[in-house]
Amino acid sequence: MPRIVIFLDLDDTILQTAPKCPPDQPLTPAAFNRAGEALSFMTPAQQRLLEFWLEQGVVIPVTGRTDDALARVAIDFTSWRITHHGAVIRRGDGSLPTWWYTEVRPILIAVQPLLWGLSARLSADAAVGRYRVSNHSVDEWLTYISVKADHDDLALTRLRARLERTGLPPELALHCNGNNLALTVRGAQKYDAVQRVTAELAQDGPLVTIGAGDSLTDLPFMQICDFALTPRDSQIQRETWGDGR
Repeated sequence: MPRIVIFLDLDDTILQTAPKCPPDQPLTPAAFNRAGEALSFMTPAQQRLLEFWLEQGVVIPVTGRTDDALARVAIDFTSWRITHHGAVIRRGDGSLPTWWYTEVRPILIAVQPLLWGLSARLSADAAVGRYRVSNHSVDEWLTYISVKADHDDLALTRLRARLERTGLPPELALHCNGNNLALTVRGAQKYDAVQRVTAELAQDGPLVTIGAGDSLTDLPFMQICDFALTPRDSQIQRETWGDGR
């Protein structure tokens, strides 16, 4: 029998903050901040789906979260883990595979000047633009830049428009969904990571793969899976499906 592997985006796919949850349903805490306070939750439907997947297959997170933020998610992932928007790929024991050093690390090293320069420019305008900039890295290599603006999606809309107008270096890509904007590295994105991990898993026999995500930037990795799933009212559904009638 082929193994079922679910490549699962986390935030706004299988869990979300309380304001994004239905007001009339019991919620299960699913992710926490460093102080141990619940920040994200699962609905009963999300919890049932996740439990079914964990029973029937292998669930692999494919997330923009860092390793530290993933550790604060209350899901017991036992296999591969894809974090940093695809730039970091770890085995079940937490180690980086040998090919990460030969394939992914050189891509990250090559774009370090671009990432640090862009981070500096964004940070210089952060106060005026009403957003905040965070740099994320593994070891000494910057993996992506995230920009957030609490309760002010308009600030990120303006920033996104400015970045698209001025143009990004071809080595970088832009992710924007609601209150999350990230600048990621081409060749070290979710699509690339899922492709690499699928090849590893396929060495042990046939697979049936499911890709689950909510953002337009999840579509590339979902499209290389055998099946794709997106939540109701996700960015994918809103911006690509139309009214469906």
